[in-house]
Amino acid sequence: MFSPANSDQEDDSPQAVSSQPPLKYILKSLDYALQPIVDVGTGVVYGYEAQIRNCAQAGAETPDALLNQAYAEGFLAELEIALLRKAATKFKALRTANGTKLFFKLDGRDLGTENDPRMEMGAILVEYGLQKSQICLELSDRHYEAHDDVAHHAMNDLRQSGFMIALDDFGRGSSELRLLHDMSPNYVRIDRFFLNGIDSDPRRKLFVTTVANLAHVLGARVIAECVETEREFKACRDAGCDLIQGYYVAKPSASSATAKLFYDHIRAESPGGKRKEEQSRIRNELLDLPTVQYDSSMSDLLDLFVHNQDASIIPVLDANHEPRGIIHERDLKAYLYAGGPDDEDAKAALNFPLRSFVRACPIADIDSNADMLLVTFASSINSDGIIITQNFRYAGFLSATSLLKIIHEKRLQEAQDQNPLTGLPGNGAVNRFVTEAVANKSGDRHICYMDFDNFKPFNDTYGYRQGDRAIILFSELLQRHVSGANTFHGHIGGDDFLAGFLAGDQAEVATRMHALKRAFRNDVESFYDPEHRTQGFIKAQDRFGTMREFPLLQCSVSILTIPRGVSANSNLVTEEMMLLKGAAKSNDNGLVMKTYSA
Repeated sequence: MFSPANSDQEDDSPQAVSSQPPLKYILKSLDYALQPIVDVGTGVVYGYEAQIRNCAQAGAETPDALLNQAYAEGFLAELEIALLRKAATKFKALRTANGTKLFFKLDGRDLGTENDPRMEMGAILVEYGLQKSQICLELSDRHYEAHDDVAHHAMNDLRQSGFMIALDDFGRGSSELRLLHDMSPNYVRIDRFFLNGIDSDPRRKLFVTTVANLAHVLGARVIAECVETEREFKACRDAGCDLIQGYYVAKPSASSATAKLFYDHIRAESPGGKRKEEQSRIRNELLDLPTVQYDSSMSDLLDLFVHNQDASIIPVLDANHEPRGIIHERDLKAYLYAGGPDDEDAKAALNFPLRSFVRACPIADIDSNADMLLVTFASSINSDGIIITQNFRYAGFLSATSLLKIIHEKRLQEAQDQNPLTGLPGNGAVNRFVTEAVANKSGDRHICYMDFDNFKPFNDTYGYRQGDRAIILFSELLQRHVSGANTFHGHIGGDDFLAGFLAGDQAEVATRMHALKRAFRNDVESFYDPEHRTQGFIKAQDRFGTMREFPLLQCSVSILTIPRGVSANSNLVTEEMMLLKGAAKSNDNGLVMKTYSA
């Protein structure tokens, strides 16, 4: 039984508590704190999750225990309605609530049974001046097996009536994939287990990336919850998460005075010239299709098709201009051909809501790179294209033909800019990277210059074909050791290469460069004759024509770090790199580091 904490009022005596329903006393103790959920690209607040507080004062250790006890005592539905009212009151008190969403956890057991007040949540929201599209009901698989057909139909009715649905704690239980299929959620909230240490655990990052790709194909957004560090945030962003929530953004607060419109430390760096060019290419290919509101009638939809006869699909948007899916003309044929013009049932059907015809559509943001758009599209079945959004609002529709055109143009540009031997980005791309990196002061930047030691005598002894093999070997090792987000690798020409890191510290970069040096030194030995490998050198003429001994191939590395907040001139940086290159060749371990100062 609940043991609510007593208050100072007379009717809170133990006798009064035992003779009255416990709901009133539970609600006196409970409060809600709101935690912001923000856009990973802009830091703008997208919504707030309502989190129950003071459960202990209501006689329960946790919110789950509170709901379990309410279910056992038969008033779960009434409790959840009362909690929704509390959460809505707290949400409406925010000065920043306009245009955002309230994420509300719904237990959902026995949902849709006779006289279930939760099926009337829409009417309750009207009292608070809120729309259904502003409320996202969070469900997990914790009680999924207990849900019967009635509960499934009830949840579908709530979704079709306009409520948003989130699949909570994805990855914690064993039924999430089934829920993802059955519920067609608007959001997938990834469980903290997979985000803890995601910046250093490739397996966790692979899981999150895979879930994000799958969610986007199904038309859902991905929320990384409980993000606590900057590195976790950046790893989640790189893995494809759309929204983040956690202590790294802000702690939950019961006070409306602390609410913000955006969080500066979450904003992503401005895209470089090449990314801007790709975004512009995507934007230019967007189709400006007619759209329809989610709560429109079939008559409104048919009018759109009649007046836009070239359109075969129409995106469906909610009141906040966010996409809910698409309606395809072919799905309406059976509906249109049923009944004659004088059929009363057919006339009445024109006033039906169009929600049952809305189908999920792959979705992506305007700042997605073209390759990721292609992956999203290729993973979908019978898709006509991708809905493109900007700041989560509908921006346009990218058809399959337009997407292939973008990819083709990108591949042509890459081919023109590649080194013909290694296929790595060539001199032009290297120059662009250095120019953009030195101008971006938002974080530490590390530029690494690499070239071979004793390459000319190796070429003279074994021939240029073997020399090309050594260059190709190094390019493959470079791609293996310098990969992932915020990195760059390029081939300047000959035996000269460049790598860049836009995150991490100098020690981490040096560790990766040492590993690259060791791998190259070990692997390139196989290119020598056994005699030369055994003696550890070859004899060849130096540039002055004198015969001398030359050690086996290895590479020298120079690392120049430009600290956060420091701007640099690309020409001066290039000169500094050339000086470091000479220092690296004369250094015993073939690696030197320097921090740039303006």
